[in-house]
Amino acid sequence: MTYTFKTSENDSGRRLDRILRTRWPQVPLGRIMGALRKGEVLLEGKPAEPSARPETGQEIEVPWEAPRTKEPGTGRADLSFVFEGKTAWVLDKPAGLLVQPAGPGDDSLVGRVWNRFPGSADGFRPGAVNRLDRNTSGLVTVALTGPALRALQEAWRERKVKKTYLAIVLGEAPSSGRIDAPIKKDPAKNRVETSPDGEPALTRFVKVAGDRELSLLRVELVTGISHQARFHLAHRDLPILGDPKYGRFAANRFWGQRGVHRPLLHAWMLEFPELPACLEDLSGMNLICKPPKDFQDVLRAKGWLEYILGV
Repeated sequence: MTYTFKTSENDSGRRLDRILRTRWPQVPLGRIMGALRKGEVLLEGKPAEPSARPETGQEIEVPWEAPRTKEPGTGRADLSFVFEGKTAWVLDKPAGLLVQPAGPGDDSLVGRVWNRFPGSADGFRPGAVNRLDRNTSGLVTVALTGPALRALQEAWRERKVKKTYLAIVLGEAPSSGRIDAPIKKDPAKNRVETSPDGEPALTRFVKVAGDRELSLLRVELVTGISHQARFHLAHRDLPILGDPKYGRFAANRFWGQRGVHRPLLHAWMLEFPELPACLEDLSGMNLICKPPKDFQDVLRAKGWLEYILGV
């Protein structure tokens, strides 16, 4: 039994072995690589190497049956749209939800997207371009096609997308600040620390409102390293309110009795550069989403709620 198909624009430029793994996730990797080594996978009628990168429209023959397909789901109610384009979505992720599933059966933003938009006939499935910690709320961009995913990943990698967060921190912050401290992860403790051999990391912030107890900051992550905002602000002696890893226990306990049960960090704004034609409806856009109720409750208690409307 063989099956023949033509590559799509989602496949263009990708390694052949990865194209096959995407289209046939149920076929063991060993079976795919074995067929490639034995010359059983043909590209334009000739045995192909795993590292071959087919162009759009080229014909591939494999020694197994056609891929399985999945019908679209109806999970829209579980997604909060900030932007809904033809090739990309920008979603408002609630705190407590993973971006990517950590294991089978895990609820996640990407899993909800797959339920709504499981992918195309060529096996491509939508992918999240940026990541947020489970307990960080706010904007996540999801690409719906291969060209859109590659273009957005390049824009993020080249730091062309400006990422701005809102954070409520402990202490009286200065009017503005710059934190330039390399970050290295300690896998054993699942936390980060500053180290000369760490990854370069740069954070900028501007104070929006504050008193001696708390400050509301607008935070720009110039780089994008895991735990960067949480660690950098704590490193500056401005830990995020509610952060159990880098914050202060006494303050967290006090505000925990008032409804704060996670780090009050919110991915508030994304500013997109000019993008390729496949993303023309997202090109040059600035998108904002308001912080959730727990964040707003603290602002209301401080009399700062008005500031998020004009931040």
